[in-house]
Amino acid sequence: MATSELTFLYGESVPRCTHRIDKHFVGYHTLQYMSGGGVELSIGGRPFELFGRWFWSAYPGPRIAFHVAPGYRAWRHRYIAFRGPLAQRWSEAGLFPVEPQPAPRGDDYGDRFDALLRAATRTDKWGNLRAIHLLEGILIDLADARTATRAHPAWLKRAMELLTTAGFGGNADYNDIAAKLGMAESTLRRRFRQATGVPPHEFVLQARVNEARRLLGETNYPIKHIAQQLGYRDVYFFSRQFRQFAGVPPALYRRSRQG
Repeated sequence: MATSELTFLYGESVPRCTHRIDKHFVGYHTLQYMSGGGVELSIGGRPFELFGRWFWSAYPGPRIAFHVAPGYRAWRHRYIAFRGPLAQRWSEAGLFPVEPQPAPRGDDYGDRFDALLRAATRTDKWGNLRAIHLLEGILIDLADARTATRAHPAWLKRAMELLTTAGFGGNADYNDIAAKLGMAESTLRRRFRQATGVPPHEFVLQARVNEARRLLGETNYPIKHIAQQLGYRDVYFFSRQFRQFAGVPPALYRRSRQG
C-alpha cells in the first residue's frame, strides 16, 4: 500500500534462509533482521560476521552481499523493503541506514517484525500507517541503543578492559576488578548488567570466543594452544564453550575460514 510518505514493496519471514544476495540496491531500502544462525555480510567491501540476533540494512549506494556463514546451514531471517520521502527524513534524523547492530535486549523483535509484515500487506490506509509506525518504532529502538553504546561512562569502558584482560588469562577475579574500579563486587555485577544487558561472566566468555575466532581464522596455532592462551585448562571444555557461543566446533570454524 502506498502513501505520499512511504511505499512498502515486499517483505518476508523465512525460518531457514539460504538466500545469497550480492548486488547494488537501486531506488529502495530494506531493513533486515536475523534471530538465529550465522550470516556473512559485506557492505561496500567491509566484512561482518553476524551470529544470533542482528539488524542491518540495505540501501542505494554500496554493493551489499550476504549469505549463510560457513559452518551454518541457514539463518532465521525477516526483511521489509520500502521507499518514499519518509525514508529520506529518517536518514536525516540518523535513524537509517542501520549499520550491522545486535538486537537490543529485552524485547521480542521477531513478533514485532511479524506484525510489521502483516500490516505492510494490508490494502487500507490504516494498515499502511500502522506499518510505518511499527517500522519507525524499531528504528528508534535501534538508534536509542546506539546512543547508549556510544555514551558508555568511563567506569564501564575500564570495566570492559579489565574483564577482557582478566578473562584471557583464566578465571577473572571479579572482586579484584571491582576494587580497581572503587566499588563492591555486588555493585559491579549489578551496574554492569544494567549497562550492557549481560552479566560480567557472560561478557568475559563472549570476549574469549571472539578472540578464539580471530586466532582460529588468522593463525595456524593448534586448538589446544589457543585454548591454553585464552586461559582454558581443558581443550574439550573450550571446544564445548566455543560451540555454545559460535554455533560450530572450533575445528569446523577454522576449516570454514581457512579453506
